[in-house]
Amino acid sequence: MGQDIKITKRIKIIKGHIGYLEKMIDEQKNCADIMTQSLAIQKSLKSLNRELLKNYLTCDAQKLFAQKDETTTKELTYLYHLSQD
Repeated sequence: MGQDIKITKRIKIIKGHIGYLEKMIDEQKNCADIMTQSLAIQKSLKSLNRELLKNYLTCDAQKLFAQKDETTTKELTYLYHLSQD
């Protein structure tokens, strides 16, 4: 399975979880269950971000490293800081 297909599949799964979360809220389900679903979505998003970063590092970053300029360091530092939240 190609990287883009994996990422697209993961996004569709996350969308489904968000739809279910919305339904839970509309139906006034138990708050602990809603929070559990919300936290699961957040974990899924972090996992998606790791995949995106991995994809970036295996494709785009190689091109940047070939340039050997300050842009590479800035871009990688920026992405690193974003991923730490």
